[in-house]
Amino acid sequence: MADLSITATNVVPGGNATVEHGTAGATITAGQLVYKDASDGKFKLVDSDSATAAVRELYGVALNGASNGQPLAVAKGGPVTIGAT
Repeated sequence: MADLSITATNVVPGGNATVEHGTAGATITAGQLVYKDASDGKFKLVDSDSATAAVRELYGVALNGASNGQPLAVAKGGPVTIGAT
């Protein structure tokens, strides 16, 4: 099975999606999965191979691209179109 290729410009939350606004703690692209770092409250990329449990815990899907310190919207629940092929 081939990997999904997400088109960042097509990542759109559904009408009843729960969205949280915060700050990126890394360079993030729309459609990537993020966790919320308890130490600084910033959103960072999930890593399922990490030895740290918190880094493996999915918080939501990034809805826009952002670099460290920039605003980031994250869909915590509800439908999200990722525009993947």
